[in-house]
This record gives sequence, C-alpha cells and structure tokens, in this order.
Amino acid sequence: MTQTLDLDERTSRLAARAAAAPASGSTAANASKFETFAITFGIALVILYTICERWNWPLFTYHPAIDRWDFLRQPGQPEDGPPMFWYGWVVLSGMGAFVLGLLATRVSVGWLQRATVFCCVLAALWPICFALAGIIDERASFNAEFLRSVWVDGIPALAGAAAVSSLVSAQWARRLWTGWLLIMPIGGLAILGYSLNTYFTR
Repeated sequence: MTQTLDLDERTSRLAARAAAAPASGSTAANASKFETFAITFGIALVILYTICERWNWPLFTYHPAIDRWDFLRQPGQPEDGPPMFWYGWVVLSGMGAFVLGLLATRVSVGWLQRATVFCCVLAALWPICFALAGIIDERASFNAEFLRSVWVDGIPALAGAAAVSSLVSAQWARRLWTGWLLIMPIGGLAILGYSLNTYFTR
C-alpha cells in the first residue's frame, strides 16, 4: 500500500513538472523575444533619429506660436515664428524603430546580429565618407562637387559595411550586439553636436 502511494506521488510530481516545463519554456522564449525587440529598438532608434535630424524628415511640424500642427515638413510663415520639427523626428524614428524591433523577433538571432553589424558600420561610415568628400572637394584641383552628394558618398560606405559584416565572425557579432546600445548613441550625439556647432561658435 505504501509503495503504491509513493508511486502515485512520484507520478504526480513528474506530471506536474511536465506540465510546468512548456510554460517555463514559453516564458523564456517570450523573454528572449522581448530582449531581441528591446535591443533592436534601442539601436535602430538612435540611427533613425540621427537620419531624421540630419535630413530634416519630421513626420509632422508643430508651430508653437499659433498652436498648429502640419503633416510632414512645413517651414511656416515668418510672422508665425519658427516651427518645431523635433516632435516629428522623435515620432517618426520611434515608429520606424518599433517596426524594426518587431521584424527582428521574426528572424534568426545569428542573421540579426550580422545585419546589426552591417547597419551600425554603415551608419558610422556614411558621415565619415561625406566629411572626407567635402575635404577632397575643397582641396582638389578639379571640380569634385559631385562628391558632396549624400548618395555618392553612400557607395563606399555600403561597400565598407558589407566588407566588415562579411569578415566579422559570428562570435564577434554576438559580442558586439549589445555593445551597439552604447556605441551608437555616442556616435549619434557626436554627429548631432557637429551639426549644431555653428550655434555654439557664433
């Protein structure tokens, strides 16, 4: 009788563990997806905000003097005071980062980490190539105005990003993945500071 009770207890414990195992596995999977979303969102937000600010792509424009909202970029009239684009940059970059974060939860982690390396290296190389093109244009003895095109400067940046992302090992891509959360905001602030230096040096 005692053996039967012991066997029943063991069976009920095993059944309870088996029932709990899928739930804990599901919780771990959800936590992993949230981590993937959060890291991707954080990295993408900085890159997209920097792009929106540099190219002045707001989702909407706010005119505080007359309390009016306009869709996309609207310069406004001089008598209405200066428009504010910052809200539009934040919302547009936030929406884009949210979509990219959701897409990141649908792909494999290895591919996502390598794609993150590509995007972050591209985001770093593009302004460097643009700055170098400006220096070449100023010092060249021939007309190098075409080098100041953002799209022309994107060609070497794309090539460099593709080379780095293909050469970096999977182990390094995994190590760098969370590190981009610190590296990219610093780079974004450096670019933002450079774009605003005329306001500080007047």
